Amino acid sequence: MAHLESMRYRKQPGVAAVYEDAAVISGMSAGTINSSGGSSSEAYGADDAANSRSDLGYSYEKKDLDYLVSQIPSGSGIAGGPSSQYATADRQHPRLSISKNQWITLAFIVLAAAYVRLWRLSNPANVVFDEVHFGKFAGKYINGTYFFDVHPPLAKMMFAAAGKFVGYDGVFDFKNIGDDYIAAGVPYIGMRLLPALLGLSMVPITYITLAALGHAADACALGSLLIAFENALLTQSRLILLDASLIFFTGLTVMCWALFFTESHRPFGNKWWAYLLLTGVNLGNALSCKWVGLFLIATIGVWTLKDLWEKLGDLSITPAQYFKHFVARAVALIVVPVVVYLFWFQIHFMALHKSGDGNAFMSPEFQNSLDGVSLGHTPRDIYFGSRIRIRHDATNAGYLHSHLSNYETGSKQQQITLYGFRDDNNYWVITRTDADEEAFQNSTDPHALQQIKDGDIVRLMHWRTHRRMHSHNERPPVTTNDYQNEVSGYGWEGFKGDSNDHWRVQILEGDSSIPDSKKKLMAIHSKFRLIHVNQRCALFSNRKKLPKWAHEQVEVTCMKSAKFPKTLWRIESNVNENIPKDAPLAEYRRPGLIAKVMEANSVMWRVNNGLTKSHPYESRPHTWPWMRRGMAFWGGDTRGIYLLGTPILWWMSFGAVIIFAGVQVVLFFRDRRGFHDRLLGARERYMESVGFVFVGWVLHWIPFFLMGRQLFLHHYLPALWLAILALVGSIDLFTRRLSRKVRQVLMIGLLLVTIRMYFQYSHIAYGSQWSSQGCQRSKWFKSWDYDCNRYAPLGSSKPSPPAVPSTALFNMVHDKGVVPDIGQQPVAIVQNHGGPGALNHKNDPAAAGAPPPAENFDPLEHENKLNEPAPRVHQDHLNSNSDRLDKDMKKKATEVHPHRDMPVADEAIHGENFVGGGGAIQQPVNAPQASTIAAA
Repeated sequence: MAHLESMRYRKQPGVAAVYEDAAVISGMSAGTINSSGGSSSEAYGADDAANSRSDLGYSYEKKDLDYLVSQIPSGSGIAGGPSSQYATADRQHPRLSISKNQWITLAFIVLAAAYVRLWRLSNPANVVFDEVHFGKFAGKYINGTYFFDVHPPLAKMMFAAAGKFVGYDGVFDFKNIGDDYIAAGVPYIGMRLLPALLGLSMVPITYITLAALGHAADACALGSLLIAFENALLTQSRLILLDASLIFFTGLTVMCWALFFTESHRPFGNKWWAYLLLTGVNLGNALSCKWVGLFLIATIGVWTLKDLWEKLGDLSITPAQYFKHFVARAVALIVVPVVVYLFWFQIHFMALHKSGDGNAFMSPEFQNSLDGVSLGHTPRDIYFGSRIRIRHDATNAGYLHSHLSNYETGSKQQQITLYGFRDDNNYWVITRTDADEEAFQNSTDPHALQQIKDGDIVRLMHWRTHRRMHSHNERPPVTTNDYQNEVSGYGWEGFKGDSNDHWRVQILEGDSSIPDSKKKLMAIHSKFRLIHVNQRCALFSNRKKLPKWAHEQVEVTCMKSAKFPKTLWRIESNVNENIPKDAPLAEYRRPGLIAKVMEANSVMWRVNNGLTKSHPYESRPHTWPWMRRGMAFWGGDTRGIYLLGTPILWWMSFGAVIIFAGVQVVLFFRDRRGFHDRLLGARERYMESVGFVFVGWVLHWIPFFLMGRQLFLHHYLPALWLAILALVGSIDLFTRRLSRKVRQVLMIGLLLVTIRMYFQYSHIAYGSQWSSQGCQRSKWFKSWDYDCNRYAPLGSSKPSPPAVPSTALFNMVHDKGVVPDIGQQPVAIVQNHGGPGALNHKNDPAAAGAPPPAENFDPLEHENKLNEPAPRVHQDHLNSNSDRLDKDMKKKATEVHPHRDMPVADEAIHGENFVGGGGAIQQPVNAPQASTIAAA
């Protein structure tokens, strides 16, 4: 360790500012440093140093500062030595030098952290929080059945590999929080060991990262120990959750990036390339765990632009060398992450090759690539008189559908909806208008097939109920805007209808391999709109669900000035007895990897944005740095797990990044006034190390303010790790002028306070026994709403509260976040499965209104129910009601003007779904129950 002089100077008029902090070591002029790293025996005094640099016009006031001598590489030729084209980079980025003693120290720290992270990993032996999702997904990977999730696949595949390795057979379904692992024989400890080891790895990653950023050995040790004892990172890494994998790859990326800059004096060397490529690989891995990895890509991208900008101003770097730097970074930091991301999705699709409960989220082309799905082929050309099944193209919400149930609002005519599964009520007969039919019958060949073309006016008659698809100036039941019209089924068998049944075919897209598909209507290949002739609106759906009286199927409307995507339709099935047997056929193509990845990510993006349903433990980003509130994971009779961090670390790390931002603002304005403060000689290192993690912290926190979806405290954990690096870096740089004893006292004091808080809050991290007095003392804020009533007082044994196995009671607590008034005794609300995951609440003023533990919830309830089949009723009952309805409607039709909409009979059937006719009900090929998707 050498002494680097800090120079505070006053800029002389007309002279440019040049920073040379690294050029004066131990009172020696930079000019005395020779190319071999040696120096002259004479040391300059204050006046001599100023005079020797008189050509710069500075007046220096020298201070002593401990700094790494390795910051001046031998042979760099800085300030007086032989010239080096990478001298600037060497001054900014120190070389990595970790001694043998440091490695031994790190080994002991890792052993201590292993005890902290792996202790009682088996507790609790129950399903906890989002283990209901990610454990189940691991089982689906093992069984090969396709599912849909809002997160990329890597972390889930890692859990599947760990489960397979320890003997998990994929049968246990992780259905409810509190389900017993031991009774089901699930090797859950081995599956939890994976995130625990990833969390443990963050301890040496933190040490090496701080060392690569140029910080002293004691600061590196402090940082790794703070990470080892941080309670939130501890809690999150002991369970089958995705965040441990995300934080691990985030840490690896930052570490490799810092190591990359330690090789800046040897560009394009083996280590230089290795660190750069590893940065890109881990960028792809982080992104493949969660899309939060995009924030990490932005962090590395910003620093890359900064680095290239500085090189652009370095005249010692030739244009050819600069181009090589640019290409190397573009390949390693753009191409490599994309390839890694695609690679893991390829493994994902290969593993999930069977038809499963995620099919309903995907397009027919995607489904056609799964084993067990065969959508088959159908006659390609669509003719008048064909019986067709029409699919909504944009949403994959299902088929144009109708049944013998009427709207309870608007015209009260027959419902037309989107239905997710294939059955006979999805068939429509496409016919001509009355005028066109009369002209065609008078033609020379009235029995010839006539293909439907772009611009033709058609009518669609429901095959089973004989109602025609109709629209008029009535508002839909859910979307009541003036520019949306109701779409209904109108008429009866034998009724000729009216002009409100007329729709114009507008073909917008076709298959490039079949040019005629843009001019003539073809099954599968043509994407078209149906424009209502009278109302000038387009048949439209926006995935909005109808009320229960419409079986909660998806609403179909006719929208004026609608955007194209949600008004596009495709014909999937085409039946016409007059079509020749050798007519051309159409079938869905099987997409390639890129197409499948793009579709999967498009659906993930849409569903992610739809996760807006409130949850009792959600929180907003502005509350995270202050740790205003935690998050319950699990509750037993006398134990509980609650996500809460170490307060001193959260608050001090937030203060460190805020102070950095404030210092940079002050320095900017003082530089503009000519006062170039050196920050005790640490300005460059402060900007390069703390500045880098500050940028990462900002880009891992601020974007969450733009999101409207559900957010939770654990979303802040990657930013927390970066903030802790900023805290340790700041402490290191600004205590080097202090005596060694004072510096060590400060560091050890922070560490001891952190360890003290670890022990204080470890009970809710491990789910271990606690006392009610200790629990109450630990609650510094009322918003820390973990339940202290579950714990027994010191020196006493508290009996278990009476269990209330009531579904209604549990749902009331879970959904509304309030505790019902059921007396003064503590109550344990247990789940229906009878597992040990009971929750304790007490009806007192302190607990009233407290939210429930973060129970298993389905953030995609809307999505999951979108394609559920409507209730089916007995066929004979429907047929009899259908006959009575037709007679009644015909009777009333004689009492109204023939061009008016027909009144609906009072005896119309409500809440029943007509299915098929004569014979067995057609079961859909893919009729799975919708999957439960994780929001965490």
